[in-house]
Amino acid sequence: MSEISRQAYSVLFPVVETLELNEHILRFLDQGGKSLLFGESGEEYVSGRLSKERLERETLSSWHQTIETAVDRGGRLILAADADIAAVHRLQGLAAPLPDRVAAQALSAEALEEICFEMGRGVATVGVNLVLSPTADIVTGNNAWLAGRTLSEDPEVAAAIVRAYVRGVHRAGVKTTLKHFPGHPVLTGDLSTGDARVPLSLNELRAVWAPFLAGIEEGADAVMMGPARFDAVKPAIAGSLSADLMGSLRQELGFKGLVMTCDLDHKSTIGDASLGEVAVAALVAGADLLLLSTKAVPHLDEVAQYIVKAVERGVLDGSRLKAAHAQVCAQAERRLI
Repeated sequence: MSEISRQAYSVLFPVVETLELNEHILRFLDQGGKSLLFGESGEEYVSGRLSKERLERETLSSWHQTIETAVDRGGRLILAADADIAAVHRLQGLAAPLPDRVAAQALSAEALEEICFEMGRGVATVGVNLVLSPTADIVTGNNAWLAGRTLSEDPEVAAAIVRAYVRGVHRAGVKTTLKHFPGHPVLTGDLSTGDARVPLSLNELRAVWAPFLAGIEEGADAVMMGPARFDAVKPAIAGSLSADLMGSLRQELGFKGLVMTCDLDHKSTIGDASLGEVAVAALVAGADLLLLSTKAVPHLDEVAQYIVKAVERGVLDGSRLKAAHAQVCAQAERRLI
């Protein structure tokens, strides 16, 4: 296997919905994959609660067995899960509970940090080392996707919660992810049909960046880009594919860590492109880690091969792939405590 091929696998971030690692995931790890996201079902995502069957099936022992298998195949990995205050907590039942958004808003920063620390200790005990939280979006208008899933409508209140969350989880030795940059204050259309847009200017988006800036100042390790198309850039394009928006994250907000996409097969992101095409476009734009849903997992080899061919054709600069690979590996190797 070539070094370029291993780098191509390393920048893919597949979702596994259960603790059973199928042949596609095991091959992915053998070929150089460095990251797994332990996801949930669509119903669990919408409800914010894990099913009774999952809670009974996924014991601490079964988590340890799965993670041991993954590490045996892939070495040090980014092992991620959601742990949201206002949405789904993937390690419900194994890590301490989090308050709902109203309770979180009423807590002192110190009290909330301690709660997040206790939750983070449980996450670390399971073996997960990165949470895809906290949500830093501010909703100011219609947004069916994030309604009730953000920390506050007030940017300063949300920023204080983000700070407490990042501090507490970091103390427990678990890394954090801010999502979904550059924010979705208003969302028209539907992500699943491809017409989801954020009809705001860049200045209007900047007005609600306080939670993102707070998280970056506290040392958040990763930032997830948004899946909708943004009218702030021309032509309007998904945040996960926008060099301009990733440039704002890097240059204006000073973020130095891992930039990941949202699910690349969100219809509003992928449009009429293939998975390989959208993966290369995300890398060219500046993303380091490419999130692929469970539906895309059977196509991991195809996506990796498309990335390799893009480098060979000169469509993707080899140095860009190498930089993304280095960022992913650095996060996989990095330990906070």
